[in-house]
Amino acid sequence: MSFSNAVSFLLVAIMVAAPAASADEDSDAFIEVKGSDFIDWCDDTLCLMPAMDFYYTRVDGINYSIGIQYLNDRTLHPRVSAIRGWMSAREEGSYRVDFEQPILSRDGFSFGVRLYDQTAWSREDAERITDLGNNLNAFFARRDYRDYYRREGVTLFANMIATDALTLRIEHRNDLLSSLETKESVWSVFERDEDWRPNPRLETGTQGSALPFEGRMVSYVGTIVYDSREEYTHRGWLVRAVLEFSGGGLGGDYDFDKYYLELRRPLRLSPTQTLDLTASWGTGVGEDYPSHKLFHLGGPGDLRGHDYKSFAGKNLLFGRAEYGVDLWPDPIIKTIFFLDSGSVWYSGDDAASEFRHDFGIGFKLDLPTLGEVRVDVARAATSEDSDIFVYFDVEY
Repeated sequence: MSFSNAVSFLLVAIMVAAPAASADEDSDAFIEVKGSDFIDWCDDTLCLMPAMDFYYTRVDGINYSIGIQYLNDRTLHPRVSAIRGWMSAREEGSYRVDFEQPILSRDGFSFGVRLYDQTAWSREDAERITDLGNNLNAFFARRDYRDYYRREGVTLFANMIATDALTLRIEHRNDLLSSLETKESVWSVFERDEDWRPNPRLETGTQGSALPFEGRMVSYVGTIVYDSREEYTHRGWLVRAVLEFSGGGLGGDYDFDKYYLELRRPLRLSPTQTLDLTASWGTGVGEDYPSHKLFHLGGPGDLRGHDYKSFAGKNLLFGRAEYGVDLWPDPIIKTIFFLDSGSVWYSGDDAASEFRHDFGIGFKLDLPTLGEVRVDVARAATSEDSDIFVYFDVEY
């Protein structure tokens, strides 16, 4: 192994401890970095800690960032984070600066600003597979389950934690977007003779009218999350609604609206059996609809018995049922039987004819101190000669 490859291996190993999170539709608070797991400078009133991000993609190669965070849990001082990064395959820098000011209490209402020039991907991609899982798939197996673009701009936001279960967030984004290309030179442990999957260019319009596009997107994004789920009792609900409005009187080069609603319901059937139900609905409006805001199905996270992002459209219906059986209590080893069904389409006449279904089995190992490892095996339900797909994911 060459020196550069040895360095790559070391940095990817570090990713196990500090995965990045750069989804452009992430609705969580911006304090997400895990450098404090290793070292911090804290006393009774304040904390200074290093901020470190590492991830591995087919467009950036190794993307490593380092910076510093400040927060104070006992006062209403602002939370501040500044990170500077470098992308090895593109030989370019990146940065992110965050400022969040709490009002009246630490865990109530806050507002802030984020400045950035970085690689981004959609919230849908972030939910398909964890950051760490995607990093490991890319580094070892040459599989990258996200599509990327460059995002440079500023986001103003207000965040309200109304109750322990209910969070509301509104953002005003002003971003300059540009396409990124796959770098075939990015190294992997296995499948090095295989080509990486191409990274799609940004386009505007849909189907036959789509044209290459790079420009400015100005939008408002509202997110409502109600999450009363309890991990150990396996009860509660997750309800998430996302509304995005771009163009019109806001300016910018895109003009579209997007609406998304997701429901999740965990059920405890017996001390060793669970049932998890998921339903999603979404729709987009606009003639020059941007390609990276389309809904997709296929691959990890949704239609697992089909190729990655086989289907795309402006409308979405999706449902999933997972029946789990605990095989071992400590560490928890679980078998999961699942059914997926969904459709994406462009016009109202295509919905019913485009529904696809698949089924499969998964195995999950939950190690309390190391995280959760999951392997899914799936195939389509509508074709006798369909391929079998295997997916691997890790959540730290």
